[in-house]
Order: sequence, then structure tokens, then C-alpha cells
Amino acid sequence: MKKIFLLSTFFILGFASCKNEENTQFECSDGEIYTESGCQKDTDGDKIADIEDNCPFNANYLQEDRDNDGIGDACEGMETDLDLDGVIDSVDNCPDDYNPDQQDSDNNDIGDACDEEPTDTDGDGIIDSEDNCPGIQNPDQQDSDNNGIGDACESTADDTDGDGIIDSEDNCPGIQNPDQQDSDNNGIGDACESTVEYEGTTQDPVIIPVSPFGNTYTDSRDTNNSTSDVFDSYPPDSLDESGPEFIYKFTLPQRMRVRAAIASPEPSNVDIDIHLLSSLSPLTLIERSNLSVEQYLDAGTYFLSLDTYVSSGVEKKGVYALTVIFEPWFEGSVDEPVWLGGSNGPVALPYVHVDSRNTADSVSDEIDSYPPDTLDESGPEYVYAFTVDRPVYFAAELLLPEPDGADIDIHLLSSLSPVTLIERDNYKIVTELNAGTYYVVADSYQGMTGDYTINITLRERDMPHSTLFADYMVSATDWIWANYGLLGYDINSVLTHDFTYGGYGTISQSGVSGKTMCVAAVMEIILTAMMLYEQDTGDSTVWDFLPMRSWQYLSSKDIRAHIWVNYGDIDSGGSADALRHFGMGMNVPFEKLVPGSVVNINRTTGTGHAVVFLAFLDSAGNTHDTYTNDIIGFRYFSAQGSSAVGSGGMSYRNAIFSTYGCPTDISEKDCNVIYSESQHYLNTGVIYHPDHWREAYYTYLARSKGGYWPDVSSFDGEYFNGKTTDD
Repeated sequence: MKKIFLLSTFFILGFASCKNEENTQFECSDGEIYTESGCQKDTDGDKIADIEDNCPFNANYLQEDRDNDGIGDACEGMETDLDLDGVIDSVDNCPDDYNPDQQDSDNNDIGDACDEEPTDTDGDGIIDSEDNCPGIQNPDQQDSDNNGIGDACESTADDTDGDGIIDSEDNCPGIQNPDQQDSDNNGIGDACESTVEYEGTTQDPVIIPVSPFGNTYTDSRDTNNSTSDVFDSYPPDSLDESGPEFIYKFTLPQRMRVRAAIASPEPSNVDIDIHLLSSLSPLTLIERSNLSVEQYLDAGTYFLSLDTYVSSGVEKKGVYALTVIFEPWFEGSVDEPVWLGGSNGPVALPYVHVDSRNTADSVSDEIDSYPPDTLDESGPEYVYAFTVDRPVYFAAELLLPEPDGADIDIHLLSSLSPVTLIERDNYKIVTELNAGTYYVVADSYQGMTGDYTINITLRERDMPHSTLFADYMVSATDWIWANYGLLGYDINSVLTHDFTYGGYGTISQSGVSGKTMCVAAVMEIILTAMMLYEQDTGDSTVWDFLPMRSWQYLSSKDIRAHIWVNYGDIDSGGSADALRHFGMGMNVPFEKLVPGSVVNINRTTGTGHAVVFLAFLDSAGNTHDTYTNDIIGFRYFSAQGSSAVGSGGMSYRNAIFSTYGCPTDISEKDCNVIYSESQHYLNTGVIYHPDHWREAYYTYLARSKGGYWPDVSSFDGEYFNGKTTDD
């Protein structure tokens, strides 16, 4: 139990002896403790030196600070809630363990979460916390549909959505909602409320449905059309929000992670801010931001106010697009891993999970090594779990750089007991997985705890061609060849021409007009594919996924920096890595490429090239759309060659792997290309259809507004020199 853990921690801190480098015992005076800086005063005797104690006069070894103002709760006279379950300690029947429901099955005034005698309500020999049907005896735990509800608790009557509630009693029979949440008591479950029109006022807020398994909600409105103008500011914040607003309401059935964001960039002269509230009367602000808020919230009812900022008396009214993501909260331990998708059922593909935590806060410290690997991973860890029902491409990656003093490593497992390692790395694993259940463990190397952000991507391996953007990429090469082909290569030029980025503005060509270089050529092909897609489908939302500036600048939050290849700061080895980082694509093996894929090559001569893959090339110089055993290279499109018009620039060439020499009977060739299964040497991947783009951690960074982001990338003119074998 957590209580035992905390007491044992106190024992170690309070009574372990202190030794100097010569291994001699230090003796500090009464009222002092020994620290790395020597003896320090400890007025309240809680074994935390006064200079580091947020309440030096009242013992508070846990350093609780509920309002995060730097003053410990013990010095503020505040009611404490050590387990953060929303029930103050003085009335909490289990003050050290999270139990907002205060369940006490045997009525002994000790919450079930703390009760040393676990309850077994139905007497079938399985304690309630592990019983999939705790009210009816079912020792076999039969669960035919694997929905987490035992067959004994499921009616044989019609249950269309499989949530355990028969249709005749289900307030939303077409969508799983086992909690039957109905925030406005209108007989329609919140999960089905998307078909209901709300004014978005304090009296008639927009109801956001919440599934206990997690879900994503989207909505788009125009504050010019709002009938609500109630809130002018959100104390303690003092910004002028006196323009019209829309109010949303949602109810969480359990503790969940809530992320709400407005699409960025906002339209010109529009500035809508987002406010997360726990009450409308009195107005109680939890968090506000220009674009996004993120909080772990306990079960209960909350509100969002999308309000219009006023600058110099001008209301910045207009259109916004809101996305709210709800994810169940899991402690991330071996016993309670973070289940991707919200349950232990198969994850709905495609799937991207972003999570930020601090291993110092973890309650799990059970895995110290991952045989056969012998590295010391004895620090606390967080455990993630997922199930896939088909083969997938998998990637797990930590955001770089790690904070000073922190060293978190990634481990991919097929089992927690016994620990069965598939692969480990300091910060990134990219591989293929078959159907099954897997675990990702972010563990602290040698106890070096700290903050981390992890991005886990799951994409169907044998994806239908319709999920790819490949055809538009091929069409883009045809369009560029017809309009801007062979205008010359120039290492200092970006884009062959000015490019209109939807309705957001123009990305200006730089350098010599008509000329460009290879990494910029790949970026131009992607942008052109997006243009052709909009012309073909009329779908202009393709420009909303990333802000225009992300294609213009070279900071770590900009996709351009990742396409430009930056190993050190952002670990991008090419366009495939870049597209995965931003949730638009995925690394796939060379043999699985299709026309319209992206490739970054490295040569045995020490140079590199960025290209768009068009076909596999056999030893006779013939091209193929699919891989065969006779393949010696591939045909591609990019910018290369001399600066002379007619001989260099955007054009087609053939890449030959170094194993096959440099065949004289194949023209327009680029030899000495390294073939490798390592994405570091041959960076290969696909870009997905916009319907399959998913927000990843760099997507969120790209959409962030404000702040200084220094440049991290510059083009390596010697490495990407544009020269190929026949030039």
C-alpha cells in the first residue's frame, strides 16, 4: 500500500547514516541534517533542510503544495488531500490511496482501497477489484466478447453497442456508454448528444460526451454568432475577454486526462482563448491559454469557455475549431499500466499516444533490469500497454533533449511477468509487431529520474492503398516536372516558386528563382501534393493540420527542420522520420515502399540525398511497383545536378545500391547508395492520406503560439551537394 511505501521512505531519509568521501560519519548539531552541502538547519525536524523546505516551521516531509504557490499546505492552514482524489483527508476513508468513490463494501469505515481484507461481495473467491462481475458468482470469469464485463453480468437481451446495458434501458443504444451519463437529464446519454443543438450559453451549454474508455470531440463555431457575453475576465487572470463566448460542459465518470485545443493558426484578426473551469457560479478557473489546456481531472463536472479576446477595444471575434481529447487515467505501474486506447481491447488504428510524466512521481519501481540487457534501470518506471489485432508498424520515442540530470530509457516487452524484452534503446524504438499484447516501459537509468514526453505510434502494416497519399505524391512530381523541371540545382535556394499555403498566405521562394535543393524539393513535392488534393476533393482542411510557419522555419517544432535532417537535436534522419514526428507518415522497410514514398539515402562516399521514390529498379534497368528479388536500386524524383538550366534541378534519376557497383548500361544514375535495414542509413517511409493524419507531440508544438524557439537546423551543403554519379 502507498502508506507503507511513504513510511519506509521516511525511515530511509530520517535514519540512514551520512558519510563523506573518506567514508567517515558526519555528526550534525541538534536541529540540523546532513546534505550534499554539509550540515543544514532543519527547524521542524522533517529531514528537509530549511533552505529547501516549502514549510520550514511545520513538519511536512511530503512537501504537499496543492495550489502550487511554493508554500507548503502545512504552512497555509489548508485542508490537505494527499491522494488527490477530491476528498479531504479529515473525512477520507482512505487518505493515502486514490478513491474518489469512497467505496466501503463491508461498512467498516475503511475504504476498500485501504482495507487489508479485500472484499468479495458475491463470495466466488475473486475479490471485487479483480472480478469482472462482482455482484454475481462467476469463478470462471467467462467474458465471451472480451469487453471487460463477465458473461454473468451481461443480459441475453439485445445490446447493440455491447456496453452491458440492454437496448431497452440504454439511453444511448448505438454508442458504448456503460456509465449512462446524462448531464442535462433529458433522457439522451451524453454519448449521443452530438445530434442535439445547444446555444452554448451558461443556461444551455454545449454538452460534450465523454466515454470512460476515452474519446475525441470536435466542434467548430463562430463567436460572431454567439448569444452569450457573460464573462469579461477569468480571475486571477486579468486579460480582457469581454467579447462573446461559447460555453461547453462535460462530466467525467472517473479520473481522466483532458486536453482541449484550438486549431492553429487562427484566422487573421481572430483571437479566441480557451478557459477550463470547475464552476460557472462562482466562476472558478483551473487553467487558461491562448490555444490549449491540459489537466488530469477527477470525476466530476467541468466547463470550457471559448471566449473572445479584446485588444484596444477591438473584439477579435471569429471562427475557431475546437478539439477535446479524453483519456482514462492510469497510474502507469506494473499492476495498472497505461492502456493505450483506454482499455485492454485492441487499439483502433491508426493510433498516436502522447504522454508527459516525471518518473520521480511514479509509484512503480519493480523492474531493475531487462535481461539479457544488463544496464542498471533500478529507478522508478512508467508502464504502457496495448493490444493490436493485426500486424503493425510501431514506434516509441522520447522528446529530445532530455532535461539535465534525467536519463529515461525505452523498453519494448512482450510480457511483464516474466519480463520478456523485445528491444530497448536510450530514446527510440521503430519496428514491426504481430498481433498481440505488448508493453512499453519508460525506466530511469541508474535512478536518474525526471520529466519526459513519449510519443507512441501504431499504424497498420498491411494498409490499403487508399490510406496513403502516394498517388497525389506521384502526381505532384509530374506537375513539378511539367512546370519547373530542369531549371537548375542551387544549394542556397528553397522552392522553385512562391507557394500559396491554402488561405493562410504565401511561402516565398528564396535564392535563385526556379532553382532549389534536394530536401527543399521533397518539401515542395509534399506541398504540391496537398495542393492537388485540395483541387481534386475541395477539402481545404489539409492546410489546417500544420501552421504555415512550420514549413518556413528551422526550429525544433517546425517540420521543415525535420525534413532538413537534424540528427542531434531532434533525431530526424530524413523525410520519413519527419513525417512520423508530425503524425503524417511512418517509417516502413525499403521493400514495402510504394510509388510516392519518401527516401533519404546515404552514400559510401559520405554524402546524402533526399528524394521521392517512384519505382523499384532491376538489374536490366526495368522498373517495378513492387519489390522482387532482382532489385538493385530504385527510380526517384528530386532536385540534383548542376546549376545549369536544362541539365540540373527537378528531375528523375536512378539510385544503385553500392553492392551492385555502377552499371554502365543504366543512365542518369546515382551510385554508391548504402542499402541498410537501419533507418539511420536508409530512411524510408510513407505519407498517409490526410484522413489518417494524427496529432503527435511535434504537431502540438507546431501549433503552440508565442515563445522563443531558437533555430536548430541548417542545411549541410557538403553532405547534400546535389552531385550524383553522372553529373
